[in-house]
Amino acid sequence: MDVEGLLQSVIRFSNFMTSRLVVAGVVFYVASGFTDIGSASEGFLPDMELINSVVENYQTIFDVLGVSDFALLLILFVFLTTIHIIYVLFERVGRYIPPAIVPLSGWVAIDDLTLSAFDVLRAARGEEHTDEENQRLYEFKKKLRDIERETDESYGGQLAGEEAAFAIAKTFILFSLGVWVYALLSGTYTGDTNILLIILAISVLTALYTAFAIFRANHSRIASLRESVINQFMGFAHIWASEQHQKQIADACTPSRDLRPATFAVVVPVYGTLDLLVADWRRWRGRRRRGRA
Repeated sequence: MDVEGLLQSVIRFSNFMTSRLVVAGVVFYVASGFTDIGSASEGFLPDMELINSVVENYQTIFDVLGVSDFALLLILFVFLTTIHIIYVLFERVGRYIPPAIVPLSGWVAIDDLTLSAFDVLRAARGEEHTDEENQRLYEFKKKLRDIERETDESYGGQLAGEEAAFAIAKTFILFSLGVWVYALLSGTYTGDTNILLIILAISVLTALYTAFAIFRANHSRIASLRESVINQFMGFAHIWASEQHQKQIADACTPSRDLRPATFAVVVPVYGTLDLLVADWRRWRGRRRRGRA
């Protein structure tokens, strides 16, 4: 039995459920401020006597109706599904609330290395260049593509939690601010409005922290990818080119520019970023004007 694998699965499931319970719990708590349920709206935590009374009442109802174990499991399933839907809703909405963080493509990050370095490799053989050597260069380029893809996938898995937290934090900023303004204007909120400001402050801090973590991880991703690609080029040059061309490869593999590992952008559902949408719209309008002319 793989005890370590089992432990990791338990930890992942715990994180999976904890994040959803926290998001749904805060939403339910804020929503309860607009419903008169007595002492449950007083303070940050609901009154335990009221909770026990509600549980006993439901248990009595289930006993009177003769609810089966399957029905209880169905109710639990519906409850957990509701929690999951709230979590997914907050995450999906948060991904389209500006600003979104768009990571730099790995291949774009290394194109200043690969373009000049491949030119040196092709020139290293001169007129003796053959179809077999072209095929070998093609296979080498595919290997670099695989390295870039594996690096992106590895860091993408590590950043999944931070990206979800960043999206949810943005949704909570909009949610808590909107509820706070509505509570002040309507006067129907029975909870403590200061709690809404605390949720807003925590959401802002979480968004800032996760944004910093995402930028830092993408910076490490680009640095790691560049290092791997440079090592591959230098190793390939030792068996492919002369010492003179190896020096040229070393010069070509020196990064020629500083890159931003990620950028802030406005994301448009289905299409992509707002910049691409505006550029395509202007291009389409330009072709339409030329067609009319």
